[in-house]
Formats: sequence, C-alpha cells, structure tokens
Amino acid sequence: MRKIIFILSVISFGISAAAQESYLSREAYRDKVEAYSQLLKQQRLKATASTEARKIAQTGFLPKIDITAEGTANLSHLDAWNSPAGQYRPYTYQALATLGQPLYTGGSLMARKKIAKADEELDKLATELTLDQIHYQSDAVYWNASAALATLKAAARFEGIVSQQYNIIQDRFNDGAISRTDLLMISTRKKEAELQYIKARQNYTLALQQLNILMGMKPDAAVDSLCEIDMHCPPVDLLSLDEVLSRRADYAGTYVSIARSEAQRKAALSQYNPQLSMFLATGWDTGIAYMGQDVPHTPIAGINLNIPIFRWGARFKTNRQQKAYIGIQKLQQSYVADTILEELSAATTKLTETEQQVKTARENMALAEENLDLVTFSYNEGKASMVDVLSAQLSWTQAQTNLINAHLAAKMAVAEYRKAISE
Repeated sequence: MRKIIFILSVISFGISAAAQESYLSREAYRDKVEAYSQLLKQQRLKATASTEARKIAQTGFLPKIDITAEGTANLSHLDAWNSPAGQYRPYTYQALATLGQPLYTGGSLMARKKIAKADEELDKLATELTLDQIHYQSDAVYWNASAALATLKAAARFEGIVSQQYNIIQDRFNDGAISRTDLLMISTRKKEAELQYIKARQNYTLALQQLNILMGMKPDAAVDSLCEIDMHCPPVDLLSLDEVLSRRADYAGTYVSIARSEAQRKAALSQYNPQLSMFLATGWDTGIAYMGQDVPHTPIAGINLNIPIFRWGARFKTNRQQKAYIGIQKLQQSYVADTILEELSAATTKLTETEQQVKTARENMALAEENLDLVTFSYNEGKASMVDVLSAQLSWTQAQTNLINAHLAAKMAVAEYRKAISE
C-alpha cells in the first residue's frame, strides 16, 4: 500500500512541478513540430525552386547574347600551314557575337510563363496542404500522449484501490475471519492491476518518445507538462461548405490546374503558329576554305520567319487532345469538392457524437465510482461477496478507460474538424 501511495505521490508531484516550471500547450507543440518538420522544409524548397522557374520563364522575352568560337585543322595538309596569301591553308576559324530577340513565337513564351506561374502557385498551395497535415499530426500525437498519461494515472489509482482492499483481506485472513478463496481472488486482481500499470507505463513512454521525435528532440528528452485529456476546449465555429471551399488549398489548386491546362493547350498549339525573330551578329569568319587572305570584321543583321502551312490536321487533333485534358481537370475539381464535403460532414458528425460520448462516459464513471465504494463498504461489513467486489472493480476500470477514450475521441474530432476547414 505504501508503494502505491508513493507512486501516486511521485506522479502527482512530478506533474505539478513540471506545470510550475514549464507548460507545453498544444499550440506551442504544434509550432515546434512545424519548425522542425523535414517534409515542410522540402515543400518550401520546392516552392522556392518553382519561383525561380517562373523567373527563368520570364527571361524568354528578353534579348539573348551568345559568343561562339570554332576552329578546324586539316591534318592531311599541315605542310601548307604558312602558305602564301591566296593559296589554301589547312585551317579555318570563326568567332561570332550574336544578339537575338524573339518577336513572335506563336504564344509559346506567354504560355510557358503562365505554366511556370501555375506551377509556383500549386507548390505554394501544396505547402499549405503539408502544413495542415503537420498540424493534424501534431495534434494527434499530442492528445495521444495526454491520453496515455491519463491512462497511466488511472492505472496507478486502480492499483492503489486493489492494494488497499488486498491489505484488508490479508489482515482478515490472518485473523481467520475469511477463507483463502477471497484472498486468492483479490491476489489475482492485484497482479492484474500491476500488469495493467506496467502496460500503461510502456504506452506512455512510447507516446512521449513519439512526441519528442516529431518535434526534433531526443526520444528520452524530458517533456514539459501537457494539457489534461479532459480539459475543456473552446467550441469551434461551424462553417458552411462554401466557406470551407474558399479556405482549402486543394480546392484552390483545382482552379490553378485548370488554368495551367489552358496554358498548356496554348503552348501545344503555338508550334503551328508563325514564328518571327531577329538577330544581330558580328565577328570574324574565314569561311569553309581559308585562302590566307585577311579576315574582315563582318556585322550581320537578319530576320527569321517560319509559317507552318500543312501538318495533316495535327493542329486540330492537338487542340482536341488538350481540351480533353482540361475536361479532366474540371471533373477533378468536382471530385475534390465532393471529397471535402465528405470530410466536413464526417468531422461535424464526430463533433456532435463525441460530445455525447463524453457526457455518457462521465455519468457512467460516476456510477461506477459510487458502485465501487458501496460494494467495497458492504464487503468490509460482511454484506457482499468477493465476486461483487471484483465485478465493481472491473466496472470501475472499464468506465475509466471508456472516459479517457471518449475524451481522446472528442479531442481528435476537433483536430479533424480543424484539418477539414484548414485552420
């Protein structure tokens, strides 16, 4: 009995001392997980890469300057390397600086810019989706650890209740007031309570390890005090489907995907439109065969025009193909809306049902507590059997477990609803 009281005292003292020193709220834990998350960092880097890709696409509208140099040598006539001017020399060379400017590319440059911009927006929206998932995961791990702590405390209390009754029965058996059967029955229940406590301690340790790892700490690092699983949470604001759709990144991404498909259609069709560009070049070029003459500096200006005429109907086939892809994206938008509606409906239902579960579990716990007290008192007064005591103890621990599970389900229902509304 003294051992159980000591365990309960240590747990209570540790929790109160930790609460006085520091307190790890759900919001603070969420921030720590967000700051450490490797997935979120990867997604943000991907968004950064998409931003740079958009900037690269914008450079397609600007002039380009290139410098090229080339030299050749005919190995069969190396003896004529220094032949007189006007005679063949076995080498050529050229060096050119070229300034090019696209004038009209059939809309491909504008389409590529829109595609790059859409990719950037999609990656930013994917970052929001990753953030929502991380928040939900952190809430789930946090409340699971809190529930594991509540289960550990309940197991310790149950072990104390059984041990107290065991000591009473042991004394009565020593006095010859009861049979050995009652002592064996309560001894069995005492071992069951000890085993239950050991399992609860293991689950709590595992939950704390997961809690630490998720925020980048060592598994065995000390954990600040957590919110109690039965703490009251402020009510959430129930939103309509239209309000939720305006908040969800995955639904916003469907509009971006449709716009991207439209830009892809224009990019695919641009190859069948006229292409016009101009260039300025200057440099030195000996020509295909070099006769040893002085090579003059030669500036060149040019225009390149390409007009596709006949492609066996490829333009119209390409157009129909791209429109089919656009239709797929529009259907995907409707599918995403239905999925969000399903998530929202399920989350809203869980909010209501888990609230009723908590209420019923509390009432059941109160009844089990009162029943255990009455049956234990009656047995000590010789008016109830040991079977009644064991049954009352079993009902008590089941009611305690049901209450903790109901609180956990309620907290997870809130977390799921927040995820559904992207909060």
